[in-house]
Amino acid sequence: MGRGAGVAGLLLAALFWGGMIPLNKFQLERWDPYFLIAIRSLGAVPLLYLLMLWTDRARPRPSPVPQSRVWLFGVVGNGGFALLYTLGVKFSDPILAAIITAAAPAIAAVTDRVFFRLPFNHLMLPGIVASAVGCTLASIDVSGGRVGGIAFGGGELLVLASTVCWAWYSTVAQRWCPDWSQPRITFATMATSGVAACLLYAVLMLAGEVTFPPPPPARWEESFSLAWYVVTVMVLGVVLWNAGVRAVGVVTASLYANLTPCIAILILVLLQGAEPTAQQMLGGALVLAGIVYSEWRILAARRQMRPI
Repeated sequence: MGRGAGVAGLLLAALFWGGMIPLNKFQLERWDPYFLIAIRSLGAVPLLYLLMLWTDRARPRPSPVPQSRVWLFGVVGNGGFALLYTLGVKFSDPILAAIITAAAPAIAAVTDRVFFRLPFNHLMLPGIVASAVGCTLASIDVSGGRVGGIAFGGGELLVLASTVCWAWYSTVAQRWCPDWSQPRITFATMATSGVAACLLYAVLMLAGEVTFPPPPPARWEESFSLAWYVVTVMVLGVVLWNAGVRAVGVVTASLYANLTPCIAILILVLLQGAEPTAQQMLGGALVLAGIVYSEWRILAARRQMRPI
């Protein structure tokens, strides 16, 4: 996949992931987060299996990858991200959590450097800063009703750890499975992390921390929201993300992921008539400016390296 196709896939993934925020808020009104993590992961497995069969039908048989590695990047990478992020947001100050999430490109750059000795492209630094500031402005709510300012809640460290898990997973899955299709990588990811999520849910159930069985959907909207989340966020979104990471790298991909809160705001504006604030519009503009600047510097550098 070329850079253009990878970028297009990342934009589409950001569009799908923009629905995560309103969907999560809606679904958590009825179900606990541990049930949602398990059902979403396992719900994606059959669809990913069918997609893998279709995309791999004309491909040569992929190289075998040790199961220990598959379980490692599925459980620690994707599963660790889902669990740590869910708990982190629950026990953290929302402003600090938004700032840490917005710093995903910088965290990805540090993760690549520490774990894989990959060099950092300094041409992207201004774009990363602009994107982080813009994502933070678009994510935080500075409207009335907040008392006491920003306070460290403890969960911020979990949000940071979840971002490291996702960055590590995004790079290591491509390095360990270089000739695997993206649906195959995503299928292995969801299958292993889904099993781990179900085991965690069972342990919490036995400990009396969650109720079982979970309540059934009370309205058709709840059933539809689960199905829509699985198809768009867990299947198409993660497949497109993995493809984008292979095409442009996890740092650049994280810049596009910072569009997610901006798209979430746009969805609320279109569907619920919400009015974006000046701060949110400025944040969206900064994210776009960071992406455009980074892409322009990278493409300019590539043109200078071409032989005349």
